Amino acid sequence: MAEPVEPIDLLELLTTGRAGPIELGKSNRETIRGLIDPEDLRADNHYRHGDTASAWCIYGANCEFFFSPDFCLRSIRVEPVFGRLQVGGMMATWQGDLDIDLGRHPVTFAGSKPIAIHSLPKALQLLNKPELEFKWTIGGGDERDIYVEVAEGSRFLTLKYEVNTLPVYARANVAFEIDYFLATIFIVDRDVQGE
Repeated sequence: MAEPVEPIDLLELLTTGRAGPIELGKSNRETIRGLIDPEDLRADNHYRHGDTASAWCIYGANCEFFFSPDFCLRSIRVEPVFGRLQVGGMMATWQGDLDIDLGRHPVTFAGSKPIAIHSLPKALQLLNKPELEFKWTIGGGDERDIYVEVAEGSRFLTLKYEVNTLPVYARANVAFEIDYFLATIFIVDRDVQGE
């Protein structure tokens, strides 16, 4: 049985620059490689795509880490997994589980499980809690996507939501939940030099 791993809280990473075993602007490639099971490693090399470049990148199953020219962690991109679709009649249905992992480490958001931000309305409810004293903005993208950006100093956390449908079990039939669902999370420290 695998040893339990420390969760990585994204709002802690935003506010302090450090959460669990990673630290923006400090963690090196070896630290990040240590988060990812070898069979999940998809890339570990220089990155250039269009106008986007990074001195180095490391990709896990659903997460991407980008580094500065001196090979310190600059930014992270992670995609949620609306997991555990189970057969409910003729079609697999979503049972309400959402996993967000940075390698082997589960992600939390202000101490909450990722399901707390799985849809745009849920994320706005969480961000509007009085105990969370963050300044955040909301805006639209080119397609039917919405971005929620939370900033703390030079660090920015962006939640991207897209219109989507998920099949859910509804007694005798399958119904569909339609909403703005979490598609991608980005976190970057803009004080860490990019390429």
